Amino acid sequence: MNLLKLLIALLLALSCCSIANAEKTLGPEPKVLGDLGLVIVASGSPDYIKEWLNTKPSRGVTIKRLKVAQPEQLIITSFLVTGFTPDQNGNISLLVSFALLDPNGKEVFSQHHYAKVSGKAPENPSYIMADPALDIVLEKSDPEGEYTIIGIVEDLVSNKFARSSYKIKLVKKSV
Repeated sequence: MNLLKLLIALLLALSCCSIANAEKTLGPEPKVLGDLGLVIVASGSPDYIKEWLNTKPSRGVTIKRLKVAQPEQLIITSFLVTGFTPDQNGNISLLVSFALLDPNGKEVFSQHHYAKVSGKAPENPSYIMADPALDIVLEKSDPEGEYTIIGIVEDLVSNKFARSSYKIKLVKKSV
């Protein structure tokens, strides 16, 4: 299943909520084998997974990152790993941990080894989506402001780590 998730040099689908704010940006090129990297993307809809699976690797994808959310809105977060190191048999093994910080930098929640990637390494530099995606719902009682998702990927073959972060703003009024 993870091999099917492979494909593309990044993406994120469009937020389906009109109150949500999305930013379109071209994603970075995938890193070469051994140069571990992590990109975090968020969307207001799980439809991006279908787009990820149905896009040819040679086509490239425009990322539509959710940047502003409202209370009770579903935020689907994916961890895209690149630059992994295959073992002697061509297999990869990666684990992703995360933490969500509130606008004051205080940890809201976190999970060690939340998502994983395993299987045959692709022949060309690419991104692989760790499984599962992370669903976040900020509530009305949560303070407004900028929340930070921090991700850490661990390559179990090379023993390397890479860290990345993603910011999303919670607003309680329509934008």
